[in-house]
Amino acid sequence: MNIDRRDDLIEAAIASHTPPGWTIQQIEIKPSGKAPKRYGPSTYRFSASLTLSVILPRRGWTLVRETKSYAYLIPPPGRQQPPFLISIAVPTPSICLALARSFHARGASWMGQLGEWPVWYTHERNTNMREMWRDTNTGEMVELLHEKPPQSSLSIGEWGAWEADVTGEAGDFVLGILPRSQLPIQSAVPLATESRLVEGAAHDVTLTRYERNEAARLRCIAHYGPECQACGLRYEAKYGPIGADLIHVHHVTPLSAIGESYDVDPVRDLIPLCATCHHVTHRRDPPYSVQELKAAIAEQAERGR
Repeated sequence: MNIDRRDDLIEAAIASHTPPGWTIQQIEIKPSGKAPKRYGPSTYRFSASLTLSVILPRRGWTLVRETKSYAYLIPPPGRQQPPFLISIAVPTPSICLALARSFHARGASWMGQLGEWPVWYTHERNTNMREMWRDTNTGEMVELLHEKPPQSSLSIGEWGAWEADVTGEAGDFVLGILPRSQLPIQSAVPLATESRLVEGAAHDVTLTRYERNEAARLRCIAHYGPECQACGLRYEAKYGPIGADLIHVHHVTPLSAIGESYDVDPVRDLIPLCATCHHVTHRRDPPYSVQELKAAIAEQAERGR
């Protein structure tokens, strides 16, 4: 397939809700619970607000309210109880791989919509890891760069509705997300001693660059907003001006699990959480996922009704 035809594959998916080669499937859309009573007895709460707030109204649903975390919708007449099934075009596994190769051929990251699904493509993300420690004989800092091939990734859809992930190196893609532990180290290149410290080094350091990287934190908050992605708390709404822009930023993969430093993706690797949810997620090793926190919150709210 040449580059022009690959561009055609992307452009066709941008232009249509039923792109060529995609299959029409019956997908069950599962609510995370009933909406608060003030929204009415027939209103349901859904997690995939970005997607479902758009695709369900096209199918006769009534959108009552949308937040960053949830969409509150009323089913069409005659379909008031789960299970809720919708017909929608989804890309086949081979189409997902072909789209990833197409974006890779374009040579740039991209965010938009294909068919009816949101899409994020990240191009050639640097996954090198930098290890740093103090030489016990000389007392000087020593660095070691573990060079790893850049990684590209394509995410289609949204958790809570339907999603597919494709990950690859050098244009060679596979379905799913490549675990960082399975990416082979290509070489280890000693570097000149520097005074700066980096995140994630499993040695005696007093400051980690990644944890204190304000630019990464700000980019994460700019993407998600200063709102807890588990419970929806926005400090400014609760405390007024003194709470403006306050929010914790959680590492989706703990640094201790990575073991070495790496380049952070503020959208995929970081997520805003309030102090309470951040505390709860770390009550387990490995930490609870944001999806697990949402499910626990929804289940507890259901018990309280």
